[in-house]
Amino acid sequence: MKTFTTEILALDPASGVMKKWAGPYIQAESFEAAEHHCQENGMGYCEVTGQLVAEIDEETGIRIDFDNLN
Repeated sequence: MKTFTTEILALDPASGVMKKWAGPYIQAESFEAAEHHCQENGMGYCEVTGQLVAEIDEETGIRIDFDNLN
């Protein structure tokens, strides 16, 4: 499974300004499957924006490469 990122457009409660926020990660086989998952699971407000390929562990500073995880 691949991991996909999403964005949400919503009001900032502090300023009242419309902003983009990071949404939940979606586990799916493809970009299209991630979009379908959002639509079918009550997350149609999320826009799938791309595939997550790596993160940096905040505590260790080590890169986590998602392409090599099984």
